[in-house]
Amino acid sequence: MKGKLYGIGTGPGDPELLTLKAVNTIQKCGVIAVPKTGSGDRAAFAIIEKFINGKELLECRFSMERDIEKRKETRQVAATDIIKYLADGKEVGFITLGDPTTYSTYMYVHEIITSKGYDAEIIPGVTSYSAAAAALGIALCAGEETLTIIGRSKNIDALLDVPGNKVIMKSGKNLMSVLNKLKCRGYGDRTKIVCRVTSDCQRLYDSIEEYEKSPETGYFTTLIVKEEI
Repeated sequence: MKGKLYGIGTGPGDPELLTLKAVNTIQKCGVIAVPKTGSGDRAAFAIIEKFINGKELLECRFSMERDIEKRKETRQVAATDIIKYLADGKEVGFITLGDPTTYSTYMYVHEIITSKGYDAEIIPGVTSYSAAAAALGIALCAGEETLTIIGRSKNIDALLDVPGNKVIMKSGKNLMSVLNKLKCRGYGDRTKIVCRVTSDCQRLYDSIEEYEKSPETGYFTTLIVKEEI
């Protein structure tokens, strides 16, 4: 009998935001697949570590290089390693920070494995941007407002011109450039910034000007741009 793959969202960082279903799924899986691409993956493992209880860990290394073929190659290797366990009838939980369906490496593996006839289920998690809005005490969108979610994109200028509220994630080294673009559009006071949301070192900024007084860059910075205040 074939095993089953579970893509498990671990939430944004606070272990208390790990869903009950995620915990139950982790506990029933014999193998936990841990992606290795960057700091986000280490954070995901830290969230669920106390629920491991001696389970076998499968390290899955993924390339973040610009060469798409190299990325595809590492995804295929990870999928092949997971399939070996599934073929033996074992259930595998693949953990990912936030939600598996939002800018997650998991979905590439999910597509490869399900195309081979194996069963897979996605366990949703709390996203960083929903946690950021909650920390700020603001709505992501209300009434007839729309919301655009922007990750790393070559078309960010066009996306910023789209009407409605915006979430900007994963800016990384391009963060200051993005902030300058927002200021040029008059969004300085409409941009809220959250760094390391739900962690012990969470920082909230009410505007770009406030952020620039004591900036913090990195993978864990989320911007919420409100069309109107």
